Amino acid sequence: MDRFHENIRRARIKKGLSQLAAAEKMGIDRSTFNKFERGKTHLFSENMQLFAEMMGMSEEEILLGDNPAGYLREGSIEDMIQDLGSRLDLLSVQLEQISSAIQKITGMSLSKKEED
Repeated sequence: MDRFHENIRRARIKKGLSQLAAAEKMGIDRSTFNKFERGKTHLFSENMQLFAEMMGMSEEEILLGDNPAGYLREGSIEDMIQDLGSRLDLLSVQLEQISSAIQKITGMSLSKKEED
């Protein structure tokens, strides 16, 4: 769950800063800050520390949001269940593909051994 870019935006707005003001305080370009907020690029450790200090927050709070104990914000459990369901569906498809590939390889190996 990579939602910390939403937490960055929320924290900035809560602090009453524009993107430009936040970027200037961090010593970065506004377009770079905008990319952080949109999730187009990630805050790396140096920028994460600067942002956390500027917001008066811990890095954990930025990554996890207002509830650093876990993703138990309203609606997030349903989101997590839906996300996990989607992941399980994808894993099921991948497992079927792997199983099919193994059967083809095993079948080919047995055929070759029987010929020898």
